[in-house]
Amino acid sequence: MMIRYPPSPRQAQCGASLLEVLIAILIMSFGMLGIAGLTAASLKTAKLAQFQSTALQLVNEYAESMRGNIAAVRNGDYEMKSAPYTGATSAVPVPGCDNNDCTPAQIASIDKAEWINNLRRRLPAGGAYVDRDGLSMDIWIIWQEPDLTLDEDSTLSVAGTGGNACPDDAIGESYDGDPPVCMYYRVSL
Repeated sequence: MMIRYPPSPRQAQCGASLLEVLIAILIMSFGMLGIAGLTAASLKTAKLAQFQSTALQLVNEYAESMRGNIAAVRNGDYEMKSAPYTGATSAVPVPGCDNNDCTPAQIASIDKAEWINNLRRRLPAGGAYVDRDGLSMDIWIIWQEPDLTLDEDSTLSVAGTGGNACPDDAIGESYDGDPPVCMYYRVSL
């Protein structure tokens, strides 16, 4: 008859280290997925910050044009209320002057056309709504934000946080896209 000895602790552990390695790989993969999600969210947030910074630069450019042509500001030539936002991306024709002798109104129309072209070139479907209050200007920069929805309940968009309070008549009735982002600025001249 053969005597059986109990298995040694080493034999009883056979395969346990493989199981530990598989569990460790599983935990690491969930961690890596979390890091990838955070990286994507940070890139989207950086893009939003870039759009907001660009909008501020464009407002400053327009304000400087207005400061150089106060007579046209007083006449309301820099206002943009009659052409509501449509999401258009095509360039606007820039008018010219007769014999290089421009009136303040002609300079304002040139400034407006060049500024609208800059808006459309530097922001996705960029547009603006400008209203005058004495020598102060209320400027809303409008653009179409890329889809930044993370899930059904959370979003990284300015619109998703209530930052898209556009004036009632700023968005045209023919516009049928997603709600655009409106960033408000008040400029004193």
